[in-house]
Amino acid sequence: MSEVIRHEVPIAIRALKTANIYEIRNGTHILVDTGMSPASVEFLLSRGVDLAQIDLVVLTHLHVDHIGGAQAIRDRFGIPIAIGSNDAARIQRIQADRDEFGRFLAAELGANGTPHDILSSIVDRHSVLDNMSLYHNIEIDRELNGGEKIGDGIEILSNPGHSPGSISIHVKEMGYLFTGDHLLPGITPNISFYDEDSDMLGLYIDSLKETLRIDATMVFPGHRDPFIEGNRRINEILEHHRERLNEVLSVATGWSTAFEVASRIRWSKGRTLDSMNLMEKNFAIGEAISHLRHLDAIGAVDRKESGGVLKYKGTAQELSSL
Repeated sequence: MSEVIRHEVPIAIRALKTANIYEIRNGTHILVDTGMSPASVEFLLSRGVDLAQIDLVVLTHLHVDHIGGAQAIRDRFGIPIAIGSNDAARIQRIQADRDEFGRFLAAELGANGTPHDILSSIVDRHSVLDNMSLYHNIEIDRELNGGEKIGDGIEILSNPGHSPGSISIHVKEMGYLFTGDHLLPGITPNISFYDEDSDMLGLYIDSLKETLRIDATMVFPGHRDPFIEGNRRINEILEHHRERLNEVLSVATGWSTAFEVASRIRWSKGRTLDSMNLMEKNFAIGEAISHLRHLDAIGAVDRKESGGVLKYKGTAQELSSL
């Protein structure tokens, strides 16, 4: 019988407020995710967690609100860190060239029509660059590709989309699924870009469909409360993306950049791009890019480059399914 203990740690992200850290005890004692900062060590100790008894830290993906305490735990208690192999590769790129991420982000935002003042502000305050020391210092001991078995009846699942190497942890006997940000209740995970051309939304849609096969009875997400009936939530997220793709098609009837599309869309709670803070603007522009790339991949938009800027124009009727 598996035992699960949830720890909800405060984080400095306005839209989320907290992140979940889980202990899974099932022959092996696993810590899933580590919050946003090294202060997670003292937070967990104050909650009575015996970190010296943890066998493995498993990070569901590379975002700072999940990896923040990992190296501090490794340094203090010698606990190895595991993460998806494609996320490990991304971290290794950051470590090899600390300036590469900023250059890439600026180039990609610029290529998608983001005005220079907004682009510069996003790059200057991006969470990766604000927390570069966490990425630079983290040491990955084990890279996961999906299919690995940990402890008694625990399996790693690969579900790229929210990040290139996102993983979930499946406790088969209980029907439990620890999803990081692959599945979240009430909010849809941000799907953005990690290189110049990958269809991250297409990867995410495929991962969601694969996760349907698990038919999880209980989902333990990276944020907010655990919830039941994982497949119901998956279908809600798939429907959300179908609707968002159709909204993108509806506002890209003429040649448009991703920034222009993001400016025309009505986001959650009726917000506009102008009303968002820098992190939210970055998320929104990234979402527009990922949706346009997917529409391009399925032949629903035309794409052209003009003066170093990518523009898209819808060519398809409304999508009835994904």
